[in-house]
Amino acid sequence: MKNLFSIIPAEFFKPLNSKYKDQYADCLLAIYNSYRTEISYGVDREAVVSTLTEYFNKRTDDISFDDDKSFEKDSRSKAQKTINFLKDCGWLDFEEEKNYQQNVVLTEYAVPFIRTMHDVIREEETEYQGLISQIHAVLQNEDLYSKPYQFILKNVVSNTEQLVSSLKKLNISIKKHIDKQTKNKELAAILDMFTTYNDEIVSKSLYRLKTSENVGKFRQSIKINLDKMLTEPKILKDLVDGYMEIEQEPDSSIAQDKIIQMIVDVKSAFENLDKIIEDIDRKNNHYMKNAASRAKFELASGTNQEDKINTILRYLTEFPDEDETVPEEIFNVFVQKYVSEESIKKIPEKKSYEEVATINVAEILSEEEKALKKKLLLDKQMARFYRKKIESYVSELLRDKSLIMASDIPITNRKDFENLIYIRLFAIESLVYRVKKTEQRVKTDKCEFSDFEIIRKQAGDKNV
Repeated sequence: MKNLFSIIPAEFFKPLNSKYKDQYADCLLAIYNSYRTEISYGVDREAVVSTLTEYFNKRTDDISFDDDKSFEKDSRSKAQKTINFLKDCGWLDFEEEKNYQQNVVLTEYAVPFIRTMHDVIREEETEYQGLISQIHAVLQNEDLYSKPYQFILKNVVSNTEQLVSSLKKLNISIKKHIDKQTKNKELAAILDMFTTYNDEIVSKSLYRLKTSENVGKFRQSIKINLDKMLTEPKILKDLVDGYMEIEQEPDSSIAQDKIIQMIVDVKSAFENLDKIIEDIDRKNNHYMKNAASRAKFELASGTNQEDKINTILRYLTEFPDEDETVPEEIFNVFVQKYVSEESIKKIPEKKSYEEVATINVAEILSEEEKALKKKLLLDKQMARFYRKKIESYVSELLRDKSLIMASDIPITNRKDFENLIYIRLFAIESLVYRVKKTEQRVKTDKCEFSDFEIIRKQAGDKNV
């Protein structure tokens, strides 16, 4: 994996960390904006000098390029030296045209940094719903499946990452966002704003994302189309081929693993969107309550804490120094009509542990009791596997025969007769043998029972 500082020059961040960082940042943004109408991030040096000269004409402060030993006062000279300084730090580069014209171009790694600076300053809100609509539309467009990686999956992954990143950014900035809307505002203005602001939950696009254009309306369709990419061999093969071509991956198995991981990540992101939105709502409600509490506290008597103290002191100066009595009404000058719910906290309960009276001593069994318990456990275990024992017993009786009569089994004691009963009973669910009743009665000096056939079970046999 590449390291950031193995790509950018060592002094790349020097302009943004210097004494004149404000000027350098403004110049970079000015150069970036001047390229908007161009076909590339490069333009004639003289045009860039003119743009920066115009910028420095509006500033009265001087700037030094040699450690404050001398200061440039001329705006054009400032522009020229700023361009050279930004080139030395890796933000700009020069290109020579055939007509000896010198172009100033932004380096490939400078462009994303300046674009981010531009976005941070503008503080534009991401249109979340637009991203979801794009993802849904691209997945639904059958014409794009001719090259599903280039035309579909790559865009879907990019838009999903932007959507999740934007929502997470809103999630961490919610407090600042609400403070900006409510701090230092009059109570009446805040209450008027709450009516619409609270309904729209921070932003209009997020509000639509939760109501009329809920992500749930698109999620199932998106999931079905992503699953289709994994289940249809042709689409999956085209995805792998496209990945190998675009990402320069020679191994098809690695490419397929990457494709599968992309699809799984997108599905997972859409499953987690509800949790992110729910967390935004929770923080929004919490900070909205705090904002209301702050407004009510500050405006409970029409002034803040400092003004209350000043008013009381002014009130006291109206009385002569020899008057040592404090007017009773002074304690009613400011009545606190509102108590913030943040200040009402339940006193935590302390856990206490009572002293243990006695400790039960484990019961010690005698040898006879141990032997009896062991026998009971053994009998219980043997009973659990008795069916298998009976089936094994029948298999031994049948050996190479397909059928024997129950009357052929010698019965000399109670245990033999119990085995005969179990043979008849377990035949219902046995996979080894089945039984068939007969009209013959068998009578011995030990027992009497109706004879039955014990038949080795074959495929398709049923008990009678």
